[in-house]
Amino acid sequence: MPDLSNFFQPKSIAVIGASEREGSMGAVVMQNLRESQYPHPLYAVNTKGYASVFGYPAFRYVREIRDPVDLAVICLPPESLMRVLRQLGRVGIRAAIILTGGLSRRQALGTARNDRILSLARELNIRILGPNCLGILVPDEHLNASFAHLNALPGQSAYVGHSSSLGSALLDWAGARGIGFSHFLTVGSSADLRISDIVDHLSTDRRVRSILIHLEHIRDANRLLIALRAAARSKKVLAIRTQARRSVPPGLVDRRPVDDEYFNRAGVLQVDSADGLFSGLEVLSRARPLHRANLAIVSNGLGTAMLASQQLQALGGELAHIEDHKTRLPTLWYAEETGYNPAILPPEATGQAYLDVLKVLERDPAIGGILVIHSPNRRSDSTEVARHLQPYIKRSRRMFLTCFMGGVSIVEARKQFDKSGLLNFDSPNDAVEAFFTVARHELAQERLRETPSSTSLGFTPDRQQGQDLFRQIDDQNRRYFTWAEARALMRLYGFTLVDSTFGVDFDQVVQRLTPRYFPASLRLVHEAYCYPFAYNEAPAERWRGVRIELADEAALREARQSLAAEKAEQFPNSRTLGWGVQPMRRKIDHLQFSLGMTRDDDYGPLIVFGEGGSRADMLADRQVALPPLNSSLARQMIMRSHGYQVLAERSEDLEQDVTQLVRALKAMSQMVIDWPQLAGLEANVLLQPGEGLLVIGVAACIGEPQRPALNPYPSELIETVTLGNDQSVTLRPIRGEDEPQLKTFYGRFDAESLRLRFFGSRLHFEHRELATLCQIDYRREMVFVALSKRTIVGEMRLWTDVNTNEMEFAIMVESAFQGTGLGSRLMQKTLDYAAVQKVARVVADVLPENTPMLMLGRRFGFKAHHEQDGTVRLILTLNTPVAQS
Repeated sequence: MPDLSNFFQPKSIAVIGASEREGSMGAVVMQNLRESQYPHPLYAVNTKGYASVFGYPAFRYVREIRDPVDLAVICLPPESLMRVLRQLGRVGIRAAIILTGGLSRRQALGTARNDRILSLARELNIRILGPNCLGILVPDEHLNASFAHLNALPGQSAYVGHSSSLGSALLDWAGARGIGFSHFLTVGSSADLRISDIVDHLSTDRRVRSILIHLEHIRDANRLLIALRAAARSKKVLAIRTQARRSVPPGLVDRRPVDDEYFNRAGVLQVDSADGLFSGLEVLSRARPLHRANLAIVSNGLGTAMLASQQLQALGGELAHIEDHKTRLPTLWYAEETGYNPAILPPEATGQAYLDVLKVLERDPAIGGILVIHSPNRRSDSTEVARHLQPYIKRSRRMFLTCFMGGVSIVEARKQFDKSGLLNFDSPNDAVEAFFTVARHELAQERLRETPSSTSLGFTPDRQQGQDLFRQIDDQNRRYFTWAEARALMRLYGFTLVDSTFGVDFDQVVQRLTPRYFPASLRLVHEAYCYPFAYNEAPAERWRGVRIELADEAALREARQSLAAEKAEQFPNSRTLGWGVQPMRRKIDHLQFSLGMTRDDDYGPLIVFGEGGSRADMLADRQVALPPLNSSLARQMIMRSHGYQVLAERSEDLEQDVTQLVRALKAMSQMVIDWPQLAGLEANVLLQPGEGLLVIGVAACIGEPQRPALNPYPSELIETVTLGNDQSVTLRPIRGEDEPQLKTFYGRFDAESLRLRFFGSRLHFEHRELATLCQIDYRREMVFVALSKRTIVGEMRLWTDVNTNEMEFAIMVESAFQGTGLGSRLMQKTLDYAAVQKVARVVADVLPENTPMLMLGRRFGFKAHHEQDGTVRLILTLNTPVAQS
């Protein structure tokens, strides 16, 4: 994670292009910094030779500033950028904001210039925010290094987005409503720093309670997802997405479910509007935890209650079942009509009458949220009802929402709830939508806690067979799998395929047939057919090149003639590859499903599932999920589909049938993880009650390798070892939830041991640092921990430098386990891992007085190099077998 302190807590700032010219960007930035009462040195830089700018010292060139500068804010024309950046590099300035606009008005030009800016930034070791960004506002630091027309009010929510215009409008909108921010910035076209970098920084800042994000483009879905997941573990994160070009992945008709899946797996609540960002934030900030996604409604009127009930149904929500409590509930009106939910009290119901119902419902753990609606009338005093309910709801740990409808009569009642920070709404519809906001966020949090592994099939597919298969396709300069290759890939992952025979020569195919093939289906296989999702927006109208229910050889030959004629008309330029024959396996109780994978331009590989068959509207039912999947995620995906509703009606053993589908989706997920060059796969499968799952058709293709957006937890690296003291310990990669244990682990070391490990005096570790140490990407960073009885007793931390192909390590073993061989076990695991990652060298920087570390390195063949800064660099080149202790 980059150190961004020079951007958010700069101790000195130089504004390049500063002036007092009315309306100029340099003038606006200087005025904003002055009005925000920036407390540290501020310098103006302008070649016109001003003595001062708005009372601040001015210089012709940045090199004339004698004191260190933490942050440069560039307000110059685009043609000056490269020259100025080189000047900043020469004087040692390591952080710069480029407010300069006009770099991305034409996409090709903007991309090329951004690439040059990034290349120069890397060369000069400068981190850059922008270009085309609004700047940075941090009220607590009295920092307004931006050209915003308003300053931000202080608050506990951070905002980061791409668009300066939207950011400026949101700042104005929030200011009018008294909404404040801990941080407010936009990244513009983000030549260097991206939103993922900013989110990484904000996620470890305790002052930040929530993060609001606007996304236009996603360049590295994997990197952003890692940052979002880390932030969503401890903060409320809401996102809004806008796109100039909304590409839809092959096999889908709408990309909204793809966006939803991405943000759900990140634990982020996606909203549709700017207003939704702040209203969603307010609801999440006030809401109690929601443990069930259902709602109980209590009202003193049927009409108002039905407004809420109908809105809940329209949104696809669930009413809680409360009829079991009818003997403990007071007399309710319309109970038979409503099934006790909504629970309708008489119009004259008092506050105590409401409490009598709420106390019964609150004790039921199967009830999620409770909505209380009150309509004013002559026989019921709204203020009196609120006076009874407010302290009770305030003390409760359950999620309550209240709606006091009306205007004149309910002012005091609403004030009581608002002062207590409770969820209070003007209408039943608003209350139900707020309930859904919380429910959606809770669902995202559940998806966040799912950590699928990369090996969850119960068996390991033969990788050599898979490599031979993909190599054969690549060697023949093809992108599609043939009939035989696609079926071989499916068998490799445990799928059972319907009996079939295939050949180029039709007569030879017929000669191989036996009576068990009849009645048969005949398929004409041509190149276009070999690609998945090769149909228009109406899959049922697709020319499938197949004839079914063929009773004998004569029927086969007749079908061949008609298929050949139709193919010549439909696909005249698609080369015929051969003929496939399968026995008919359809029965009245069989159900077809479509499953496979596709790719999205932003998010990479996606698993797809839904109802299948020629009569099904597959595109309408197709569900999407990011790989990897575990059983829980696969089951959720299945249950969202219309195909599941049909299965639930017709299955004699629903659990067994769903288990079959779950196993198939997990296998498909593992296939995607194993073969990043797999670009698309569509399989039509038959679910046979009592017989299992049967693949009756499959098409697949390859493309450029593409990794999934979500890194799987590498469970294949978990192992249990026995140490020299006969104790067993588990070695595994670290998890995000290990933070408390890691803090305890570090707390068992004395100051000297921590100095040897961290190269400085250490006694305390704050949440910000611990979160960073635990929430890793399992890609460039890997951490192995050793656990004895679920307690961390050792740690090996690894960083890979992709530029030098080196892996750096640091190790700690608590005193009780030193001398047991644990350090050697961790070192061996590291070297085995490094060999698999194909790094060239493993290195470590060690203080010369750290004798145990130096001895460990010597045992494993490391060479010691004494550096000029007084440290010792251990280096092991991995071109020979690793020496073991």
